Amino acid sequence: MDKINEFIQWIQSIEISQVINLIIAIVAIILTVIVSPFISLAVAKIFGWKKTRKELKNGVVYNTLKYLLMATGIYFSIRMLGLNEELGNFVNKIYRISVVWIIARTVSDIIANGKLFTSKFKDKANDPMINIINKIIKFVLYLLAAYLTLKEFNYDLGGILTGLGLSTAIIALAAQDTVKDVFSGLSIFWDKPFSIGDWVEIGDVSGTVENISFRSTKLRTTEDTIITVQNSSISSENVVNWGDIKKRTFKTNLKLPLETEEVTVEKILNRIRFILRYNKDIKKDSVSVHFNAIKEDGINIYIYLETEITDYGKYQDFCNKLNLTLLNILETQNVKLAYPGQNVYIKSDSSNEKSNNIKHSKPSKIQASKNSK
Repeated sequence: MDKINEFIQWIQSIEISQVINLIIAIVAIILTVIVSPFISLAVAKIFGWKKTRKELKNGVVYNTLKYLLMATGIYFSIRMLGLNEELGNFVNKIYRISVVWIIARTVSDIIANGKLFTSKFKDKANDPMINIINKIIKFVLYLLAAYLTLKEFNYDLGGILTGLGLSTAIIALAAQDTVKDVFSGLSIFWDKPFSIGDWVEIGDVSGTVENISFRSTKLRTTEDTIITVQNSSISSENVVNWGDIKKRTFKTNLKLPLETEEVTVEKILNRIRFILRYNKDIKKDSVSVHFNAIKEDGINIYIYLETEITDYGKYQDFCNKLNLTLLNILETQNVKLAYPGQNVYIKSDSSNEKSNNIKHSKPSKIQASKNSK
């Protein structure tokens, strides 16, 4: 009952002028919320008249002007109520803080949507390095806004900074590996040894780069699994990037039997050279076919060539066709590839010692156990 009486007395103490001011303030706030988007859209059209309505509403000019008009309209509407000095100062602080955060967001959006880094990354609009720089700038801007907010409310920033300094030292000691990963990540973004979509080999692992972050890089393997590699380990490994190659090489050795006649070897060489030089997928000036060595286990023909087929799957098909062609050339000359052989001499048990020269691809267990010279 006492509370009800106090409420009635408070209502009776309100003057008519205060009620009118309150109604005017509420109406002004409602009008500000309704009108601000229309004014902002009209101004945004001036700066981007070629853009659609949806693009304008997602733009920096529209959003900045809308929030700024709303904050200003609400501020002046509240000031119309004739607040006392204490409340007036509080409202002033809230308005200043709102303006600071609006400016921080505007600058952040301008940098994120702008073209400040296209000179460094011309063909990489979504380059991870740009994303990292944008995140760092946003962090600094919002940190500055938070600092100004605390300063408006007269917080002891010196004590806070001292506490943060001690905490930072403790965290730094506990997170040395993380710091290494972050700096290695920045090095990757700057040096660009690979990009998203490249096929790379890093140490013992290989795969397609799917994501590059501050701490790690994710690779998708041929088994469709994801391998996460720490950036600090990448900086200490040799990185082979197969995603940016301009050509691939094909190298092989054909080992012919020692008894292959000279005329036959010459025919095989000429036939291989002819077919390779007229293959449209092979760079003609790169073909090299030579009879380069005579070894104990056969005559060696060395083949080297280059192709502009860089896609790994297509390159495998190319190698498959090329190997079949080489086998066909040997078959037409009735020549089979040599395989590792060994001469084994077996001592006869008869009085007049005789030795038989026997060729085997692999000595059997029985033969290996016999006395041999």
